[in-house]
Amino acid sequence: MEGQIKRKRLDIVDFLRDFSIFTIVLMHLVQCYPLPGFLMKASSMGGAGVHVFILCSGFGLYLSSLYNPMKYGRFLKRRFTKVYIPYVLVVLISALYFGLVCGQDVLMPLLGSVFLFKMFVPSLECAFGGQMWFVSTIIQFYLFYPLIVKMLEKKKGISLLISLCWATFTALTGLAEERIWNSFFLQYLWEFVLGMWLAKVYFENSENIKVPKVSVLLVTMIIGLGLTGIAGFVGGIWKSYNDIPSLIGYMSMALIFYQVGVKWLNKFFEYTNKISYEWYLVHILVFTIYFRFARGVLPFFVDWVILMFISYLVAIGYQILVNRFIKI
Repeated sequence: MEGQIKRKRLDIVDFLRDFSIFTIVLMHLVQCYPLPGFLMKASSMGGAGVHVFILCSGFGLYLSSLYNPMKYGRFLKRRFTKVYIPYVLVVLISALYFGLVCGQDVLMPLLGSVFLFKMFVPSLECAFGGQMWFVSTIIQFYLFYPLIVKMLEKKKGISLLISLCWATFTALTGLAEERIWNSFFLQYLWEFVLGMWLAKVYFENSENIKVPKVSVLLVTMIIGLGLTGIAGFVGGIWKSYNDIPSLIGYMSMALIFYQVGVKWLNKFFEYTNKISYEWYLVHILVFTIYFRFARGVLPFFVDWVILMFISYLVAIGYQILVNRFIKI
C-alpha cells in the first residue's frame, strides 16, 4: 500500500509537468496566428505552465539527490547529459535549416547557443526559438544548485524574498521586458525551492502531501488566474509580481484535470512524460518549417490539430535519436 501511495504522488508530479508542456506548446502554436489583442493576452495563460514546470523540476531534482546523493561534478555531468545534449542537437539542426534553407546568418546565434553565452546577450537569448530561454534558466539552477540546497536547509523562506527583490529590480530599472533579465533564475528561485521543499516533505513522509478537493481547487484557480489576468492586462510593474497567483491558479487548474481522472487523458500525459523535454525543444522548429511550406493551405483549426500531432511524433523520434547519440 505504501508503495502504491508513493507511486500515485509521483504520478501527480509527472502529470503536472506534462500538462504544463502541453499548454505551453499549444500557446506557442495559437500565438503564431493573428489574434485580437484580448485573445492574444488570454492565450498567454498557457505560458503559466512554466511556473509549474520549474516547481516540478525542483521537486524531481532534489528528490533524486535525496535517494541518490552525488558529488557536484557528477551531478553537473549527469544534468548536462540530459539537458544540454538534446538541446545542442536541436540547435545544430535548426542552424542547418535557417542557414541553408532560409539563408539567414546563423554564426553568432549558433556560437551563443552552443557555448551558452547567449544567456547574457539579449539579441541571442531566444535564438532558434522563443522557447530556448528556458534552457538557459534551468542551467543557471544547475550551476548554483549547491548554494540553493544550503538555502533550503537553513533559510528556505528567503528564496521568496530574493525573487521579489529581483522582480522589483527589473521592474524599477526598466529591464522587466528583456528575457535575460525577467527569466534569470532568481526570478523563479522561490518556485524551484518550493518544489525542493515539497520533495523533502514527500521523502520524509508521503502522507504529509495532500491534494486539495476539487471545490477548493476551483476557488484557488479562479482567484489565481483572475489576479494573473488583471496583472497581465494592467501591465507595468504589476506584471512583474504575478508569478505567485499564476502558479497557484495554473496548478489548481491542472490538479482539477488530474482529479477528474479521465483515463485516456491521464494515460496520454503519463506517456508524454517520456518525451516532454524533447517536445518542448522541437516544436517551434516544426511549426516554422510547416508555416514556410503549408501555411494558409488549410483552415487554422486544422493546422492546429496537424501541428500538435506532427510535433508530438517528431518529439518521439527525436527522443529515440538522442538516446542513441548519448549511448554512442
